[in-house]
Amino acid sequence: MADVPDAGPTLFLCEGDTPGIEIERIMDTMDRNYVEGHGVVRFSGLRLGADAVLGEVGQALRYAQMRLAPARLTHCMRWLGAAERVQAIAIEHAKTRTAFGKPIGEHQGVGFMLADNEIALQQCRLMIWWACWQLDQGAKGRHESSMVKATVSEQLFQVTDRCVQVLGGIGISDETPVAMIFRDMRAFRLYDGPTEVHKYAIARQALR
Repeated sequence: MADVPDAGPTLFLCEGDTPGIEIERIMDTMDRNYVEGHGVVRFSGLRLGADAVLGEVGQALRYAQMRLAPARLTHCMRWLGAAERVQAIAIEHAKTRTAFGKPIGEHQGVGFMLADNEIALQQCRLMIWWACWQLDQGAKGRHESSMVKATVSEQLFQVTDRCVQVLGGIGISDETPVAMIFRDMRAFRLYDGPTEVHKYAIARQALR
């Protein structure tokens, strides 16, 4: 609750230890890329004054919409970098690990996985650049960022999964960052909207 007129959804900013805010527990999730993890928060009798309003009263939805496209793209940029790191680790392993008399990267099964990763990484890189260019031209970018988020999250997850496969047993251990990034990459498919929600929005726009 807040001591301001009821004029629609409104954003507020306050200290985390404000009376009425209780962190019940920290959930144990598979991803570890957020400091302190994800918490279950209870609001009980919370009251904030007008001085806690962030921006203008009643503009919360508009503010939320404004941040959507850049936020999706920053997720994509961050995980593109993580996927490139995983690919570099897999390539180095494929050069030095031998099987059947030669480095495993020279076996077609492994080489094709690394090649598929190179293709996917470049596709993701170009899509992100394209969507950022749209924002630079003044577009809101909601439709474009939905397309990028939907495909980049899925493709980078596949890239990471293939890298785990190339590394074999090491890939599911803590000997490299690959397993950690794989777990985080799975969560990326949900952050800022799951793939299915983005595809719904993309289809709705296409049908207009």
